[in-house]
Parts: sequence; structure tokens; C-alpha cells
Amino acid sequence: MKSYFYIEILSFLGSLLAGGFFLLCLLVLGLLNNYEVDLYLGLFLMILVSVVSFVFNNSKRETVDPVLFSFLNQGFCLFLFGLQKTFQPKDTSFLWSILCFQLIFFFFVSNPIQRFFSPILIFVFASVLLFEYQLLYFFPLLTTVCLCLLLYFSLPKNAPEPFHHLPHSLGISLLLLVGFSFFPELKEIPWVSKSQSVVLLLAGSYLLYKELVPKISNFSFLLFFIFYTLIFIPTIQTPGIITSSFLFLLGFARGYSFLFYLAWVTFFLFYFGFYYDLETTLLEKAKLMIGSSLLFFVAYLFLRFSPMGKRK
Repeated sequence: MKSYFYIEILSFLGSLLAGGFFLLCLLVLGLLNNYEVDLYLGLFLMILVSVVSFVFNNSKRETVDPVLFSFLNQGFCLFLFGLQKTFQPKDTSFLWSILCFQLIFFFFVSNPIQRFFSPILIFVFASVLLFEYQLLYFFPLLTTVCLCLLLYFSLPKNAPEPFHHLPHSLGISLLLLVGFSFFPELKEIPWVSKSQSVVLLLAGSYLLYKELVPKISNFSFLLFFIFYTLIFIPTIQTPGIITSSFLFLLGFARGYSFLFYLAWVTFFLFYFGFYYDLETTLLEKAKLMIGSSLLFFVAYLFLRFSPMGKRK
């Protein structure tokens, strides 16, 4: 029987509170002052949760998963604390540790909540590593990897039950990757953001081609493609706008309502961020915003009443 979402939330908060009291008891007893104890205790807790996660059957999983997720991450934090205090690794080594453990959690912990968050954390910490190593020109490559994974796993046959939330995780990861374009370091390298936009525009074109060409002529598709390209060219420096539009199209075409509504919300955030960054007068910004808003609305109507929209 399916449990209500608030029961899962209460289970998570309750286990978080119980774990907090457990750590508080260790602190009172002075055990947390021994950093090696923290290290091995955290490692033991992670291994224990990993083993237990494969024990419960599907009928109990929905109520147990939040508890396991809570204790797994408490053990992980305890392990990281002990690791930092015992070995005092460099920042990059510490980030690599987090990245590797998230990969392990994704493949070896049977917990759908953890499998939802792990891909997001993997791409976020991979991005932070690029900043640490000053390898910002690899952002388009990282974006391309995330995009290819999203296109592949957005097909239901490629995302079976244990990984059915993967398209949602990868969609959020993609938005976070392009969100880094607002950072000053990336603004100093304009071609990085432009490359991300081009990759996403090509992916959107591919998706449109796959969905529309069987239903309309090649000439109609070409006109449609040119129209969309002209809309996005002025915003090429802000890849988040194209990303939100791509997720909107993906959610619309393949039936992911979460991606569909997430795209709407993030589109407006990136949209206003783009106009805020424009170095022009408020009047010119208003004209551009109204004009492009009308174009986006026309594009939405075209998509809504296209053969792809009528199919839904």
C-alpha cells in the first residue's frame, strides 16, 4: 500500500532527530573527540545502511526509505568530519571523496531517495572541482554528458523502477550546471556559456525533429526550427533560458510533468536574470522583455497546437 508523502517526511524527520540524539550522546560521552572513532563509526553506519537497504521488500520500502536515507547521510557526515580532522586532506581531495562516495551510494545503496539526490550532488561537486582546478572550459563537456544522460534515461524503457527518478535528477542537475553561467568567473569566459547554449539548442532541435518530422513536412519543421533559433539567439549568453525551454519540451513530449512545471518556474528565473544582467536602460529592457515574451507565447501556442501537442 502506498504511503502518504507526509508520513515519509515525518519518518525522515524522526530518524534525523533520533540520529541527532545518538550523536549528542556520543558527544556527551566524549567519543566524538576521537576523530578516528568518528571516521570508522561513520563508515560502519554507511555500510550497515547499505546492507539493510536490500533487506526490505517493496511493501515496507516506502516507509523505511526516508529512515535509511537519513541515517546514511548522518553516517556520511560523521565520516567526512573524521576524515577531515584525521587526515586533513586538500580541498580537492575532500571533494573527490564526496564525489566517489556519491557514486558508490548511487550504485550500491538500494534507496530511491538517495538515487534521486546522488546524481545532483555528483554534477554539483564535479562543477566545484572544475572551479578548484581552474578548468572552466570543461563546463560545456560536463553539460553535454548530463544532457546525453537525460535524453537517454528520459525514455521509460531506459529508466526501470529503481532508477525511475533519474530523469528528474538529471533535469535538476542540468539546470544547476547552466546556473553557474551567472558566476563572475564564467562571465569572464563568454564562449563557455555560448557553447552550453549551442549544445542545448542542438539537443532541442534533435528532440523536435524526432517528435515532429513523422507528423509534418520537412519544410514546416525547417520553418519551425528557424523561428525558435531566432528567438534564442539574443539569449545565447544565458544558457538557462534554452535549458528551461528544452526541459519544457522534453517534459511535454515524453510525459514528465515534474520537468514540465520545473521548466516553467526556472524559465522565469533565468529570464529575469538575463534582463537584469543586460547593460542597457530600463526602457530598452522593458521593450526587449515584452517583445521576446510575445515571441515565446507564440512559440508555445505553435507547440501546443502542433501534432505533438494534439497527441497529448
